Amino acid sequence: MTAYERFQALELDRSWLGLERGDTRGDYFCTPLGAQVIGWAGVDGIHFCFVEGFGEMVFAVSPANLPGDYVQPLAGSFADFIRLVLACGGIDAAEQAHGWSRVQFDEYLAQYPPDGERRAALDALGDGMGLAPMDDPYGYIKGIQSSFDYGALRFGEDYWDFVGRPSPPPQAPAWRVTYGGGGGRERPGQEIPVDKTFEWGGSVWHVPAVYLCGKGLVADLCMEIEPERMREFWEKWRPWMEEGRALTPEESDRQEADNPMGVSFDIEACVNGRALRQESGSGFGWTPPDCRPDWEGQGERNQQNYEGLWVLEHYGLNQEKCWLFWRACFPWATKTKPKLKSLTLTLSQSPAAQPGPRFAVSGVGEEFPFTHPITGREHILHVEEYEQRVLDTSFDDDEWEYPTHFTAMTYAVWPELPQGAVDIRDCGEGDRPRRKTPPNPMGPTAFNAVALGVIGGADGPAAVVLANGGSARRQAACSALRFQPGGPAEWRMVFYEKSVEDTQVYMIP
Repeated sequence: MTAYERFQALELDRSWLGLERGDTRGDYFCTPLGAQVIGWAGVDGIHFCFVEGFGEMVFAVSPANLPGDYVQPLAGSFADFIRLVLACGGIDAAEQAHGWSRVQFDEYLAQYPPDGERRAALDALGDGMGLAPMDDPYGYIKGIQSSFDYGALRFGEDYWDFVGRPSPPPQAPAWRVTYGGGGGRERPGQEIPVDKTFEWGGSVWHVPAVYLCGKGLVADLCMEIEPERMREFWEKWRPWMEEGRALTPEESDRQEADNPMGVSFDIEACVNGRALRQESGSGFGWTPPDCRPDWEGQGERNQQNYEGLWVLEHYGLNQEKCWLFWRACFPWATKTKPKLKSLTLTLSQSPAAQPGPRFAVSGVGEEFPFTHPITGREHILHVEEYEQRVLDTSFDDDEWEYPTHFTAMTYAVWPELPQGAVDIRDCGEGDRPRRKTPPNPMGPTAFNAVALGVIGGADGPAAVVLANGGSARRQAACSALRFQPGGPAEWRMVFYEKSVEDTQVYMIP
């Protein structure tokens, strides 16, 4: 006897579980073809079913949901489905989990615990089936839904009449690469296959081709990313994404550093022995639909990035991997386009931001000891100047008034750090511009105001003699702009460090 047959044989009042008996066909516009309904929620037409071709997988069908979210898999087997019901005190929370964060899911379970007749029905269900509640119902449901191919479900004509048939995929345009990146009358460059593969920074890179254009050289670089790396990144940051709250500045820096696609680098080309500096560049990322985070809606997960797909198809790259594409443009060092005899690319990593400690100071002579988060060395920040200033730039605006007060600080770090290795920032966001006149509902939205640059001494950087007899270069920082004078409650440190050595790759010959 199957688990479903044992369930059918139990004498239970299923209404307490949200699995009432009823029509086994469904017959709603969004009921998948081949569905066998196994229970009804009793509200909004919500029903639960097996679907032909998917074995014992249990689906929730919710006609009142938005397009793209009508059908969701809940469990890989009927036994797991019962364990979800036991863990959730019924089926309501499991049916809604696809649109909830873990916090919302847990809050719902805490707010509506089963009691009385529902508790008795759950106990009878668990005893009759010989099953225990699911340990992590939310994680289980999200895992099932993130890996499911929604495009495999089939629907009747009523469904397509209601939601509209999906548009056919756009046809790939003719492949043409120009130096300016646009269309118009610019002639496309001559494609020179390179097919170069190399490892750098822990990733595999491909340079499938370069292009000889009238104004310069164009090189396509493709960084290969294992899907598991992206999944690990999304899983790490899932709590923040699910909560939907804004990241702190430190969290934003860490997220950017963790992102496998958050690679920042400079490229220099050497053509026939002459160095070419990159003039411009553009890029974007691509992930397979089944590798996108499960907090996105079903429609977003299934939406193709056709531009990325066309790049993969043109170069014959693996569509099951994630990719970062970068197109770099280098102006010729000669008046005319040279004949390509040799080509070398040099890649240099841009220093990556690493969030450091927060600290509070309020005057000259104060010190803050800290540990460098990358090197582990002990340092001291010594405040040389600390004063309130007013931005001397006037804002000619009849409608908006802008903050102009900020705090300027000069400091020295001992032992000294290299130029650009540390940055001091205000932890606060500053004051928003405010209206001089009553608000216009059709007017623009105001954004946070921040100081427009680093405030430095008139004589530029200078050496500072410290109390311990050493000397260090003086550096400067300024706070965000505010309407009233007064220093920020806290400053924060951001460190910049290169973790990857430069690499030189010979393309031709």
